[in-house]
Amino acid sequence: MPSRRQQARTASPLTTAAIVDAGIELADTDGLDALSMRRLADRLGVAPMSLYRHVDTKDQLLAAMTEEIGDRYPYPPVAGTGWTWRDRVRVAGEVDWELYREHPWVVLAYAVPRYAFGPSGLACLAWLVEGFTELGVTTAEAADLTFVVWSQISGAALPLAGRSLFAPDPGTSSGDGLAGLLDGRVEAPDALLDLVGGSWRPDPQRQLRQALDALCDGLEQQIGARAAQPRS
Repeated sequence: MPSRRQQARTASPLTTAAIVDAGIELADTDGLDALSMRRLADRLGVAPMSLYRHVDTKDQLLAAMTEEIGDRYPYPPVAGTGWTWRDRVRVAGEVDWELYREHPWVVLAYAVPRYAFGPSGLACLAWLVEGFTELGVTTAEAADLTFVVWSQISGAALPLAGRSLFAPDPGTSSGDGLAGLLDGRVEAPDALLDLVGGSWRPDPQRQLRQALDALCDGLEQQIGARAAQPRS
């Protein structure tokens, strides 16, 4: 889906939009460690100093990149859907998972509040808070619940950010110990013997769905029990 920034891009050889998009592409392919003004200038075919006419610092660039990504992945309009608060949690998980799958470095960027809460981030916060208020909680409690959900989603997506944290090292011979266990190449502890040679494999997206379902069940039970308590 083209964002407002993409739609507004001009034919100018160097614009803020072009710099931000090139930064996103560089982070997508090479990770955040590769993001530098010099490498970005090389990618755009311009002198490094020319970037500073549009972006003052790398920090400002990263903030613009994360806001642009948030603009591309908004939570969808609720009007006419009949969605409950649980539906909103499910949809948030789907939207955010797709965002993190396509742009894994954003998992790390969103961990820094100054990058996470531009206009698009605040709109997503309001979207989930509005849903949680159906439970009869206060706005502050709904905000807490929103951050609980987001923590679950970002935690599940963290393995996707591996290439943004650690570049592959061709000289490293150590392999994936879990894969070796499942394939029978690594000795399994007794509690894991049934996994050896079987069909089970870790699936973060499936496990995220399970975690969000369990989280919603727990919240519903906890808030329902609290509402049923007699008032003193």
